[in-house]
Amino acid sequence: MKKRGGHMRNLSILVTALEVVENNLRERFTVEDLAKECYVSVSGLQKLFSYVFGFSVGEYLSKRRLSVATHDLVNSKKSITNIALTYRYTSPEAFSRAFIKFWGISPSAFRKEHRFSELFPKLEFNFENGGYKMSVRRKVDITELYDELKKLSGTYVLCADICNLKQINDTYGYTAGDLIIAEAARRIDSALSDNMLMFRIGRDEFVVLTRYNSVIDAQALAQKITALNGNHVTYDGKEIPLSMRIGISKIPNGGLSYKETFDKIHDTIDKVKQDNVFIGIMEE
Repeated sequence: MKKRGGHMRNLSILVTALEVVENNLRERFTVEDLAKECYVSVSGLQKLFSYVFGFSVGEYLSKRRLSVATHDLVNSKKSITNIALTYRYTSPEAFSRAFIKFWGISPSAFRKEHRFSELFPKLEFNFENGGYKMSVRRKVDITELYDELKKLSGTYVLCADICNLKQINDTYGYTAGDLIIAEAARRIDSALSDNMLMFRIGRDEFVVLTRYNSVIDAQALAQKITALNGNHVTYDGKEIPLSMRIGISKIPNGGLSYKETFDKIHDTIDKVKQDNVFIGIMEE
């Protein structure tokens, strides 16, 4: 029973930490502040967070800030200075440096050219309780995606997965993995029309709302994205190949529940992996 209590305590700490981060993205907030809110030591929080998620608390906080700031950049008319200061960057220049380091272009250029922003979505938990053993499964909040999907019954979505991201992280490190994720997002985004939307729903997974009623059109879009498969990303003098698999699925008329939506997306991605193809169509 003691071991089970420890699992519950750790789960409570992580749930609290994620909630507190989301509530303080626009505040001057540090890892030390977060540890105090969770009633745990900084080192204890860092170890737990890194063990479960694979990256540090500070990294998650900074990336969530950048992600939400980018969302404002794309979806509002706020000035870049206003956005930078809202999300507690020390100056517009500091925001631009962080932005360029990750996206490879300036905030002003991104605002003109891109529609995608949610590269580091909010994390959530599912947990399974089996006797004395509890496992935590990481997932992301797909509320915004679900709200959009409800409007698009009868159209096709692309469910994309980065090939071998775990192996890339293990071999080259998480910084290289982040560059791969960013490049995957850029490749997808560059192929989309202005009325399409893209969401990142996991460490290596993306969903595109094509608005197409034709599977042929959806397949042509998938082919446009995967045409770049095998092209390299340069990191620390090394050439890392990047490829993606894309599953194509239709949103049924009448829509799906939140859980059914999440399950259908992952079933589509899993089928493409199992079939060992770069483009696959999920039968209705």
